[in-house]
Amino acid sequence: MRTFYNIILLFSLLLFFQNSLFAQDLDGTWNGRFSLKGSARNWSFELDLQQDHAEIKGTGKQIELSKKDQSRNINSTFTVGGNFNGEYLSYNMEEVLFLKSSNGQCLSKCEYKLNETLSKYQFVGECNRNGIFYKDNQYFPDHSACKIPVTAEVIFEKIKDLNGRKTEMVETVLIKNKKVTIKIWDNDKVDGDVVSLNLNGVWILKNYRLKKRSKNIIIDLPEDSNELILYAENLGRMPPNTAAISIWNGKEKIKSLVLNSNKGKSEAIRILKY
Repeated sequence: MRTFYNIILLFSLLLFFQNSLFAQDLDGTWNGRFSLKGSARNWSFELDLQQDHAEIKGTGKQIELSKKDQSRNINSTFTVGGNFNGEYLSYNMEEVLFLKSSNGQCLSKCEYKLNETLSKYQFVGECNRNGIFYKDNQYFPDHSACKIPVTAEVIFEKIKDLNGRKTEMVETVLIKNKKVTIKIWDNDKVDGDVVSLNLNGVWILKNYRLKKRSKNIIIDLPEDSNELILYAENLGRMPPNTAAISIWNGKEKIKSLVLNSNKGKSEAIRILKY
């Protein structure tokens, strides 16, 4: 009988350990960036991940960001598969779904360590070639060019829920200087919308009633990757809560757009400093 209870206890502990190990939910969209030594190009990517205990599956997009006009050009889409042990994530690119270049590309294997900040979860690590070359819907294993090490330093992130509300990233902008001006106003009929702005987990504007005239907020970007969230304090007389926002570097307007938020979801802008 004692042996039976010991087995039950051991089984319960194993279940507890397993649930704790994979408690971090990786499901959802992660936004990242990577850099290659010697390259001045600005690369970004998105990963939509699905987690089943230790197993990870998903799709990714490799995106080039333009400093000139803030445009986003998708260069490739692909699937990934790998494992997460509660601290480290590793995966391989498995299948190329779209490739803009006719020259083909080497597939990659990646490994990251999970970090947590005040406002987001981060994976930091690197990717390297895994020896497989893809071109014209064909895969060539043990390809000589794809055996030459080329390491990309990678970081990708997912924003935490803010006060129980989901956050949807709707735009990414590139900023050269650390000091920026954020302007916020009501670009439609003034209907009593009250908003707050959150930057990387810190409130930079709280309970502000939108007006036709813009309010200017001057900030120093604290990180290379920054998330500006529009948080609705009410829904005004005409839901949802909407606000026009523009981002300036000195006298240069970098981007202007309208964000919408309600009591269940907040829209956000990612500001990358290069």
